[in-house]
Amino acid sequence: MIKKHCFFIVLYFLLCSSVLASETRKVELLSTYHSIKNKQIELLQNQPLSIKSTVTENRLSADIYALKHYDFQQLTTDLSKPAQWCRFVTLHLNIKACTYTLSPNTSLSFYAGRKFYEPAEDAFELHYQFKVDYLDKEYFRLNLTAKDGPFGTEDYLIRLEILKVDKQLLLHMSLSYQTSFSSRMGTSVYLSTIGSDKVGFSQKLNDQGELNYIGGIEAIIERNVMRYFLALSTYMRHSDQVEMIKSWYLATENYARQLHEVKEEDYFKAKQLEFDQQFKMQQRVDAGKPVFESLFDD
Repeated sequence: MIKKHCFFIVLYFLLCSSVLASETRKVELLSTYHSIKNKQIELLQNQPLSIKSTVTENRLSADIYALKHYDFQQLTTDLSKPAQWCRFVTLHLNIKACTYTLSPNTSLSFYAGRKFYEPAEDAFELHYQFKVDYLDKEYFRLNLTAKDGPFGTEDYLIRLEILKVDKQLLLHMSLSYQTSFSSRMGTSVYLSTIGSDKVGFSQKLNDQGELNYIGGIEAIIERNVMRYFLALSTYMRHSDQVEMIKSWYLATENYARQLHEVKEEDYFKAKQLEFDQQFKMQQRVDAGKPVFESLFDD
């Protein structure tokens, strides 16, 4: 009886701590909301959108904050379902497919590959644990966490926060992961060759006092998180898959300096094939079969 009583006391304090932390976070997000609305921070193309990247030791991260008009309850209800994430993350140029499971733990698998069509079986599977971390009438926080990534990278986190303010929503999407020696070596080669002219979205002063788009590894993760963010924004505007594919491409072309990689027709054909293979993969997962066909299938 004493042990049970102690358990509920500990649970109570944990809940109080979570609520207190979330209330503190709401205040921080509200401050960011006013900074964007009043144009007190660097905005992208004078839109209500801000992006920033950071490198701390070997951890790389990027954050996007944006103001949107959308129904809070509808959006958070949809995004609390992993199936809905698979409807839009595959719009990302490098995501070849997405599958989800609901038991024993809710999870998502992103199959990350190259910029053109390839079978998901040839891509790297990023296995994310899916958790709605907090939800009340005005604040939503969801975490996707993956232990391992390609080239020895690890500790991946995709976080989505939504704060309802007046008749608007503040969306915060962040992406971060721990780099590795092999990933840093590969990135160094990329940045000294085909990626030498690639830039990000945030700007910094050069030696002549001029503002230039950021380059290097920060630019890489800024482009990556922007592709995810545009996928989410596209999902918020469209329900039809074909329209989503077209709209995502057009949205990226608004930032062609950073995001243009392939022709529209090539992207469209690739994504149709990739969504088709995703549908078949999910059917296999739902049937309790291995996600990819094998010689030993019935």
